Amino acid sequence: MVSVLFGLVAVAEIALLGLVIVLRRRQPDWTLSLLVLVVLALIYDNAVVAIGSTLGEGPLLRALSFPRYVTHALLVPLLIMVAVGLGRRYGVRFFAGRAVPAAFGVLTLLLIAAGAWADILTLELEPTRYADTLRYTNAAANGPPIPAIIAILVMIGAGVALLMRARWPWLLVGGMAMFAAAGAGAAVLWLSNLGELVLIVTVWLTAARPQRRGALVAA
Repeated sequence: MVSVLFGLVAVAEIALLGLVIVLRRRQPDWTLSLLVLVVLALIYDNAVVAIGSTLGEGPLLRALSFPRYVTHALLVPLLIMVAVGLGRRYGVRFFAGRAVPAAFGVLTLLLIAAGAWADILTLELEPTRYADTLRYTNAAANGPPIPAIIAILVMIGAGVALLMRARWPWLLVGGMAMFAAAGAGAAVLWLSNLGELVLIVTVWLTAARPQRRGALVAA
């Protein structure tokens, strides 16, 4: 049953990917391009977990599992720059100019490097069962996923800024939901994945909301 839930989350994210791509074609924006990459990583993650018990333990599932960690390490920190792009789109003064986006860009690169070390270079895959699911986890993991946590916190900060600037609460709601789900995900595996879906939905809603002309230079 839990495997089916992961499959449903993957299907929902595929539909969401289509919405993001349509929006990207209508409103060319590097923020949406980064979001496409993040959603692709989440789709792959959920799809592999969904089919894990069907494939069974062995070299095929192990091979399919390695890209789960590669994409998470390299792509999930891009949510930081998505948050920056949304802040600029809504005219948040803090994200204006070049210095702050550049600083967040450096932070993103540092988190990608940290994730690459933890989930690629030192990766030790071992089979793990939860309910009816079978997946390969990182036996070398030590402590919480710091890059993902920092990315969520930046998203929450951007959500607070958008609430204050434009009375738009949904990015903050998505960030808080993801933060709570990530904490509960240690005990209930599927909650963190469901939280990711909620977050991406709120990011898409935030990006799709029409903006006033001149919003990027407003105070």
